[in-house]
Amino acid sequence: MDARTQSALLAAVVSFALAIAMLLRQGRTRLWTAFALLNFSILAYELGEFLHGILHADGWQRITLGAAGVVPSALLAFLFEFQGETSRRGALLKRLAFATSALTLGLAVSPFALIPAAQVTVASAVFVQLTASVSLLYARMRRAQSRTERARLFYLWVGAALCVGLTFGELLIKMAGWPPPPFANVALTVYLYFLSQTIQRHRLLDLNELLGKIVVLASVGLVLAAIYGLLVRWTGGASTGLFLFNTLVASFVILILFEPLKAKVEERVLALFFAERHQLVMALHALRAKAAAVVDVRQLAQVVLDGLYETRRVTHASLYLLADDGLGYKRLDHRGPAPAPYIDLATLGALVQSALAGQKALLVELIERRLGELRLLLPDEVQSRPPEEANANDRPPDANQNSALAEERARLSEIGAAMAAMRAGVAIPLMAGQRVVGFLCLLDDRVAEAFASDELAAMLEVADQAALTIENSRLYERMKERDRLAALGEMAAGLAHEIRNPLGAIKGAAQYLDPKQLPPGDSEILGIIVEEVNRLDSVVAQFLDYSRPFPSVGTSDRFTPTDLNDVIGRTLKLLEPTLPVGVKIVSELGPQLPPILGDAEQLKQVFINLALNAVQAMPDGGTLTVRTRRPVQPLEMALSDALPRYAADLVEVRFSDTGAGIPEEAKDRIFIPFYTTKTKGTGLGLAITQRIVKGHGGTIEVQSRIGEGTEFVLRFPSASALDTAGKLGLAQN
Repeated sequence: MDARTQSALLAAVVSFALAIAMLLRQGRTRLWTAFALLNFSILAYELGEFLHGILHADGWQRITLGAAGVVPSALLAFLFEFQGETSRRGALLKRLAFATSALTLGLAVSPFALIPAAQVTVASAVFVQLTASVSLLYARMRRAQSRTERARLFYLWVGAALCVGLTFGELLIKMAGWPPPPFANVALTVYLYFLSQTIQRHRLLDLNELLGKIVVLASVGLVLAAIYGLLVRWTGGASTGLFLFNTLVASFVILILFEPLKAKVEERVLALFFAERHQLVMALHALRAKAAAVVDVRQLAQVVLDGLYETRRVTHASLYLLADDGLGYKRLDHRGPAPAPYIDLATLGALVQSALAGQKALLVELIERRLGELRLLLPDEVQSRPPEEANANDRPPDANQNSALAEERARLSEIGAAMAAMRAGVAIPLMAGQRVVGFLCLLDDRVAEAFASDELAAMLEVADQAALTIENSRLYERMKERDRLAALGEMAAGLAHEIRNPLGAIKGAAQYLDPKQLPPGDSEILGIIVEEVNRLDSVVAQFLDYSRPFPSVGTSDRFTPTDLNDVIGRTLKLLEPTLPVGVKIVSELGPQLPPILGDAEQLKQVFINLALNAVQAMPDGGTLTVRTRRPVQPLEMALSDALPRYAADLVEVRFSDTGAGIPEEAKDRIFIPFYTTKTKGTGLGLAITQRIVKGHGGTIEVQSRIGEGTEFVLRFPSASALDTAGKLGLAQN
């Protein structure tokens, strides 16, 4: 049995396996069925070649002849399904192929089948039809508008042309009386496998990787075959023992050399055939090492995004971090056109759930492709019905399946909307334990499929390092805060003892004196002494309050469902009798606000601090307006870009005064302990306020203009929003 006969058996086995694999796939499409029929026709041809080669029976030669006439028809049917061919030229080729197949099958069972002239005629007709079929691929490649699709069709066209050329080249060699080589069947085997991957793997760059692996395995196989062949040839006609010994030696050599040789060949193939990919992977490895030396989160964003952008393989890059309230993700930094600055948890819920389920990276082209498949699988009435309206009871099995597909479609649509808001072709979750602390978003809008599997693997390594740095930075900040508070607590305890005792004695002695018995100037000084003693005592009290740790949401039973409108109403009634002349308070409390989890006494302290600050900022009179509402517009959240969905389940409180305003250079410092712009302020009121608000899972911002007034904006998550965030592992710890 010669090499060509053996290669025919190999091609027959591979085509049979591919045909069965396609027929056994769930949700089989017409394209997969057409590919299975093509493989069955090739199976018949190759099996006839093999059996004729070993049995030399005329019957098998007839089968080979008949199968050869069927192959062009099967190939055209497959190509029509693959590229949606509808041209007049394609329809003409299809009719011609079916007519030729019928004539060939008739000839195969006739007495003229074994005449060489008839065989040459059939071979010529088949060659012309196969060449015309391959030209359809070439024409479609020239018409392709996408560079990605053009490259995809180029691979298929080159492989098909190579197989046709080698097959008929071998036929000419055989007709000349020479032994034909087995190259055509080997090429056909590889091409069929590549073609099967093409219709199963939609990502072009995965096919590039597949080509690289084929080259790698072929190279490694040739090297190992050479080693084994040399050792076996050395035995010659030697004894069986020496042959077995050399076989053992060859096996050990193969085991030792396989991994390093495979890695080296893969690296060389990647650098030679896919230079851009090799450069990006190397740049990502260097970026990961560079990011490992960064501690500050903002510096990390700059290093990572600059490193990715400088590869020129990324047109959009951004880094999102979990917001302090745990109800959304804020854009930390970006390169390229700006994505949305903030995306709430309602929009990102499906994306976060996918990350928690173990999805390492989400690719927009795969999501869009799956959505296209679901649109074809789902009936129109199921697509138009919201998934929450689907009731699993009293429905047939196919309706239950449609409901599951509709839910998947809704989930993928939410993920696609979130990725569009972040301008992400690839969204990589940054995981810290069981929490999604951020997203690294990348996009190359010049091509549909920008990154291959090995590039994505390198990006995942960078993302893992970024997540580790973010978590370490947050832990470091918490440790610094804890140590600072511990030091302040010790200092406050000492001050309370060392200062309050003398202050009490001074105040008692001053109050013991009778101002009526003192000269007018001395009585005024006595009043100043008492006033300043009270102020110092207030400073010590606030210092003690600030150094004392505040409980936060989820850590104390003091947090119960609380109505903010009720707390604000009671606070304003408490303050109204003490307001100076010319200052009035206007309350605009929104109706039907959801409750928050809060401590009413702590919240009252926050509102008193903000109200007193506003009153002190209006010494000549003015208006303090207190509003509560649910934010419904992005601009009300100080965001410049429109969001795909509006704010999450928040409650907003605004304290607006008509005072002198806060200087621009002071805005970023007003929450720092002991910083104050007042002549008699302690600088602790706003610092304590900020700590209490954060302890409730909320945020506080300041907006101010000189001469126009100041507005403090507080946002608290509702109890239901905190429950949702807790289920996703995003609530504050």
